[in-house]
Amino acid sequence: MRIARTVRRWVRTLQARSLAASAHRFPPGSRSWLIGTEAHYGGLVTGVRRNKVSPLDHRSESELSKGGMIGGDRMLHHGYADDYAEFLAPFVGAEPAPVVAEFGILRGTGLALWCDLFPRSRVLGFDIDLGHFGANRPHLEARGAFLENQPELHEFDQLEREFESLDRILGGDRIDVCIDDGLHSEESIMLTLERVAPHLAENFVVFIEDHAGVHELIRAAYPAWTVRSHGEMTVITPS
Repeated sequence: MRIARTVRRWVRTLQARSLAASAHRFPPGSRSWLIGTEAHYGGLVTGVRRNKVSPLDHRSESELSKGGMIGGDRMLHHGYADDYAEFLAPFVGAEPAPVVAEFGILRGTGLALWCDLFPRSRVLGFDIDLGHFGANRPHLEARGAFLENQPELHEFDQLEREFESLDRILGGDRIDVCIDDGLHSEESIMLTLERVAPHLAENFVVFIEDHAGVHELIRAAYPAWTVRSHGEMTVITPS
């Protein structure tokens, strides 16, 4: 079993390296472009230390100290590229440019990808700890990130129940594309969605990663939306 997992990871790594070298040849936003661009900016990283956690986080110190965080794995290793390619297609090249918000940026691979894909967009990154991105930013810029677009960064605790900060940050703008790649708990997902919902554009898409069951809660809480579940990915659009 362990050997099989190692082989699969090795094959995926080779695939990512190949696509990273040729990502520019594919249409922006396509499956191959998404996988290759993610790999180009660093791809899968594991064991990222938690330096800052919410005071509202119910996990024990022992739980928080285990394993570390994982990032750069959405497109290939989790297999989310097909969903992203399908549901981002209406926004690629659209005018006016969409507002993009990512919750849970870790080392910033996603922000680099969104800024490449949406060079005229307002791209906002939210995280409780912006230090990992700050430390990795020179690497991303050395790989060519943020030449055409610069992300906005904001500290954000997904477990807080307050609504004023997004009002102030958005300043009346509406979110067209929203990605939740943060804490991945039911509580954090539902609280973040509650805070984001009033700011969604008329035609929006929300991607919620790495939780297989939360779609049932979302469907019950927001019956007017279309909620699709594909394994650990939930995609929300207007009805």
